[in-house]
Parts: sequence; C-alpha cells; structure tokens
Amino acid sequence: MFRSIRARLLVALTVVVVALTALGGWSAWRLRDLGRVAERILADNYLSVEAAHAMRVSLERLEAERRLRLAGGVPADDAAADRRQFEHAFDTAEGNVTEPGEADAIAAIRAGYARYRAGDAGALVALRQAMDRLDALNTGAMRHKSDAAGALARRDVAWTLALVALLASTGAWLARGVATSIAGPIEALTRATTRIASGDLAVAVPVGRDDEVGQMARSFNEMAGRLRQAKASDLDAIAQARQVAERAMLLEDVRHLHELNRLKSEFVAEASHELRTPITSLQIGLHLALERPEGLSLRDAGILAMCRDEADRLARLVRELLDLSRLESGTRPARLMRCGAGPLVRGAVEALRLAVAARGATLDVEAADDLPDVEVDRAQIERVVSNLVINAGRATPPGGRVRVTASASADAVTIAVSDTGIGIPADQLVRIFEPFAQVPGGPAGGVGLGLSISRRIVQAHRGRLTVRSAPGAGSTFTCTLPRAGSTRIGGPA
Repeated sequence: MFRSIRARLLVALTVVVVALTALGGWSAWRLRDLGRVAERILADNYLSVEAAHAMRVSLERLEAERRLRLAGGVPADDAAADRRQFEHAFDTAEGNVTEPGEADAIAAIRAGYARYRAGDAGALVALRQAMDRLDALNTGAMRHKSDAAGALARRDVAWTLALVALLASTGAWLARGVATSIAGPIEALTRATTRIASGDLAVAVPVGRDDEVGQMARSFNEMAGRLRQAKASDLDAIAQARQVAERAMLLEDVRHLHELNRLKSEFVAEASHELRTPITSLQIGLHLALERPEGLSLRDAGILAMCRDEADRLARLVRELLDLSRLESGTRPARLMRCGAGPLVRGAVEALRLAVAARGATLDVEAADDLPDVEVDRAQIERVVSNLVINAGRATPPGGRVRVTASASADAVTIAVSDTGIGIPADQLVRIFEPFAQVPGGPAGGVGLGLSISRRIVQAHRGRLTVRSAPGAGSTFTCTLPRAGSTRIGGPA
C-alpha cells in the first residue's frame, strides 16, 4: 500500500501521535469529571455540614447565657450576635437542601428554634436532634459520594492503564514491523555484498517491493549479473585455451592407456597360461608324494603338505588372474540363457552348506520358485553367489549366521548375502572390489581377486554388485540383475 519508506515512517509516527493525543484527551476528560464530583460534594453537602455545626455552636452559647440568666448572673452582651450567627447558618442550610429528608430536618430546626425563642426550654432537645439529623444526612451523603468518586477514579485508572498497554503494544508492533521492513532487506543486501566480496558471485537478493530498498536490490542484482557474465566470459576463454592445450595431450594419454591395458591383459593372460602347466605338474607330484608317506619323516611330510597347500593356492591365483584378464579383455563372452532366479540361487548355495556348517555357522536360504526369470550365464552367476557365500562363511565366527535372500522388483532381481561376521571398516569399503584387496584382520584363505572378478561378471550382465557393512555388525553384499527382457535396473545405485 505504501511503496515509500518515507510514507511508512510518516504513517507509523502519525498513528503514535494520534494515539497519544487521544489518550491525553481521554485522561483530561476523566480528571475533569472527578473534579466536578469533588465540587458537587462541596456545594451540596459540605456547606450544610458547616451550617449545622455553626447552628449547634450558636445554640450552645445561647443556652449557656439563658442558664446564667436564670441563675441570677449577668449574661454577656453578645447574645444578639449568637442569634444572628444561628440565623445566618440556618439561612445557609435552608438555601442548600440537596438530599432526601433534608427539608424535613430544616423544617424541624425552624419549628424548634421558634419554640426555643418563645421560651420553651423543652424544645432544646428536639432542636438538637433536628440539627444532628441534618448533620448526619449530609455527612452520609458526603461519604457515599466520596466512595463513588473513589470507585470512579479506580475504574478510570484501570482503563487508563489498559489503554496505555494497548497503545504501547500497538506502537511496539508498528515499530517492529517498520524496522523489519527496512532492516531485513538491508541486512540481506549486506550479506550479499559480503559474499560477492569473498568471490561468490552466485548470489541474488530477493526483490519483493517497490520502495527505495527494492530499487537498491534490483540494482544490486543487475550488478551481480554483470559480474557473473564477465567472470563467465573469462572462464570460457580460459577453458577454451585449456581444452585446446589438453586435447592433444588427452588423445595421446588415451592411446597410451589403451596400449598399457592391452599389454597388461596380454601379459597376465600369457603368464597365467604359461604358469598353469608347471604348477599342475608340481601339484600332481606333491599329491603323489603325500599318498605314499613311507620313508618320510614327520618333518618331511609336514613340509610337503605345506608345499602342496601353497601350490594349490598358487594354482587358484593363476586361474583367477587368467579369468580376470579374460573378463577385462572381453575374450570370454557370457553364454546367456534364461533361467529361474530361485533355482539358480539355491543351486549355487546348497553345494556350500556343508562347508559353512564345518565352520560352525548356520546357512539360511530364502529364494522362492516364483521369482522372475533372469537371462544370464548361469555358471558365472553361480560363481558370483558362491564367492559371496564363501567369503561370508570365512568372516562369520562359530555360532554365527549366513543368510542368502532373493527378491524381485519391477525390473530387477536382487540377491543379498549377509553375515554376522567381523564387518568391514569404512575406509576399506571404497577399495574392497579392487584386485588383491584384503580387509585388515580379516580371515585368511583368499587371494583378493574373488570380489573383483564377481563385480566384473555382474557388470557384464548389466547389473550391480554393492556392499553395506560396519565393524562388528557384519556385511551384506547385494547383487542386482535385470529381469529377463528388462533393459534397465531400478533401485539404489
């Protein structure tokens, strides 16, 4: 409504001035009423009370003089003055009749005084009672009017305090609203200016008003926009120059990288292939030697057994290296076939039940027959599941549990292998799928290639292999494969 800050301030101050003026006027009006109540008490009752008192004093003097005269004494010469004082006070009371019953008291005083002047001494008691009644009527009226004035004053004080509180709260609300409408946008401008000074040009001040502050905010946003454009132009020029300089190097690096990967894969495949024959011969010789232990000492038999185990481990390493190189080079394509996910999982797990039980752990499998089909290389996926179950069995202490579950979503089948083992530290999770990765303090027996091979097999099937783990809380490896006929996988990455 008020687009100018000057207008808002003027309206707020005008409201405050009008409110204070109204409060002052109302207070003066109520004080005037209280003053009128006091004047009315003085005019209506106080004069009558004084008149009654003056008549009583004059009457007592006249009575004293009368008794002195009857006793043979010499009365003073001021009896006439006392009568004049009595009559003057009576005239004042007679001219100020304001209360009910006061006229009757005046009439009784007049009659009693006439009888007293006529020499009727018995009229003195009635005269005194009439004067007391006049005094009591006006004194009671004064007390009643004073109480009413006090109640009126207390009510006016309460109303005044209530109005002061209302005006104070209204003034505070107006002051806060005006201050907020002015200080808030200015503080936003200050913060935005500080951010720009620190180098953050991606800042804008909200503009929701048409006053001076809104105009300032629009000007600020325009300035910030020009600075962003200038910086973007500079960055584009720098980026273009960098791209021109890096493109040649990048192309050369890519060629070198491809060549290095090709040479590495060829070397690993060739070396693994060449090592398989002598390692196989070594294994056969060691097994034959241990089958006929005659003539061997216990020490020699132990050494041969150790050599046999190491030869088996070396053969497994060579075999996995060869598999890894074939997967990386793509020389071992998957032989896809459509099969049920439930039978596939159970077939891969059941063969390992005795091995897990031998370690003192329990193996549970939940894979329903009505799970959707998957189109996979069955042997490779069974190898992935076997690797995960074997690793889980190694990581699970006696009395623990290995659990394999299979479930389906709209476009994928999820196979999860969880254990109650030692878990994997957070700093190891990022490299657990790298070749030769080993968890510190983890169980021995593997060479660190099983998870790397498993992930590459799953990726070749357009799936994902992920892990969730915490030290002391076990691990869960999740293999997600697309359903047969599905071109994508939903769910978490």
